[in-house]
Amino acid sequence: MSDRKAGGGFEIHLRLTRIRWIGRLFEGWTRNFTLLAIAVGGVGFFFGVQLTVFNNFIVSRLGIEPHELGMVEGLREVPGFLNVLFIAAMIRWIPSRIAALSLTVMGLGLAAYRYTDSVTSLAIFSFVWSIGFHCWVPLEQAMGLSLSPSGNKGRWLGQLRAVSSFSWLLAIGACMLLFEYIDSASSSGLQGFYEDMFTIAGLVTVVGGMALLLIRREVVDADSERFVFRRRYYLYYALNFLQGCRKQMFITFAIFALVKVHGMPVETTMILVFVNQVLITLTAPLLGRLVDRFGERVMLSASYIGLVFVFAGYALIDHRPTLYVLYCVDNLIFFGSIALTTYVHRIADAADLKPTLSMGVTMNHLAAVAAPLIGGLAWHYFGHRVIFLSGSALAVVSLIVTQWIQPRVQGGSES
Repeated sequence: MSDRKAGGGFEIHLRLTRIRWIGRLFEGWTRNFTLLAIAVGGVGFFFGVQLTVFNNFIVSRLGIEPHELGMVEGLREVPGFLNVLFIAAMIRWIPSRIAALSLTVMGLGLAAYRYTDSVTSLAIFSFVWSIGFHCWVPLEQAMGLSLSPSGNKGRWLGQLRAVSSFSWLLAIGACMLLFEYIDSASSSGLQGFYEDMFTIAGLVTVVGGMALLLIRREVVDADSERFVFRRRYYLYYALNFLQGCRKQMFITFAIFALVKVHGMPVETTMILVFVNQVLITLTAPLLGRLVDRFGERVMLSASYIGLVFVFAGYALIDHRPTLYVLYCVDNLIFFGSIALTTYVHRIADAADLKPTLSMGVTMNHLAAVAAPLIGGLAWHYFGHRVIFLSGSALAVVSLIVTQWIQPRVQGGSES
């Protein structure tokens, strides 16, 4: 009897420990930050579906070629280049309301993929959701900094990335369940799988946007929405430009190469992205804290050194399991985006922050518009290896530019 009581007591203690552990995950979260996290989760679900099944979808349904994919991706990135125009149109608008509208456009654009029957329609629908996404990006960064609780911002941005990654996991799990439910041997059934997943992801994204309508009204400063291009932020602009080149080359062609060149099936794509997101979910908060601890220059340098080897591996290695590992490594060391955001938060005047973040997005996509176009043509004429060798070279250039970042001194200011 006493053993039974002891066992019951241990079980209760274990449950209480689990409850406390879960509570610590959300410790310090405010109401507005929680609503922002819901929206971030909706975007995570969006990309969990879009990036998991997109490449298998366009290869199986459209038989798309690299230069065609390059044109689609180049057009999709145009709204990022026009980001400063979006910000100019948002003067005196409530950021959370614009963000809600942006996520609605994103969701509807992705849901429209179910009607894709040509490269042209694919490009149009991609352009539509891209408009919403590229309005969302600077707003997410600015709201992440302004709505997060007080303290080290890297920690809270890392938690938002963990929320996004966890939502990716849910999206991939939904893909796996629906894929098992549908008769995978039937060609029409597989197409139905793609259509249903795009629709579900679009609706989840819209719901995430609606959560932002519940955020308590922010105070809007019209001066903070103006166009800003200052010499003192040139390193932030330069690193965003280089990041846009590298990121778009990898996002556009890494999984596409695994599917097109190495024959990776959709089941393996789902497992790969699932494992990748598990790793990101577990490590994102830690990496955010490391940015706070060691500073942006150290963490960006570590990221770029890793990217040199990841891109070189994709160019020189044909062993598929090794390429899977490199894909996960690339995403694990992509904490450079957190470091760039905390860097501009450290150096920018408060009134400059939001428009400077927007200018960073614009510089990022100035490169991202051209990178897939050039990359697709380079693949067409010279093969896929040249794309990844170029990415490795760009990572070296980024590493060199990073050394001009002034290290933090005690108190968080610049030296």
